[in-house]
Amino acid sequence: MGNWWRRRGRGGMSAGDMASAMRDRAGSFVAAQAAAGRSFTWEPAEVSRLDGVIEAFVRAEPDSAAEHDMVMSMGSYLGELLVAQAGGRWSYDQESSAATVLLPNGLVAYPHNKVAKRLHHGGDHSLFSYFWYATTRQLLPGSASRDCA
Repeated sequence: MGNWWRRRGRGGMSAGDMASAMRDRAGSFVAAQAAAGRSFTWEPAEVSRLDGVIEAFVRAEPDSAAEHDMVMSMGSYLGELLVAQAGGRWSYDQESSAATVLLPNGLVAYPHNKVAKRLHHGGDHSLFSYFWYATTRQLLPGSASRDCA
């Protein structure tokens, strides 16, 4: 799938097409995890497992293409959980060239960017804390505000 927005041109994909592409990419994440023996559902509790998947992925020392694929697929999965569980909707931020999830509580989530931060900067960027804040607008006890950015 790669950089779908570059293939179509910035703003060239309808909101419905983008939402469909993100659902497909999220499904690819679920299928890849199932092939690796890890079953993921669409329940919000699954977010608590994503940080562990990232840790195992990093230990395997993936190349940049595999990292990009993980960011795109896991980011889409995280975004789809925000859509399903928090009533969000996919959008596109042309200024940052990124897919976003607009949440009814006024927040704008950048799930792919967050997965990339988690991948490259470690546990200081917890995906679980990010999801929690995006859905509740409250920090988890002991978490830092950077977890939510």
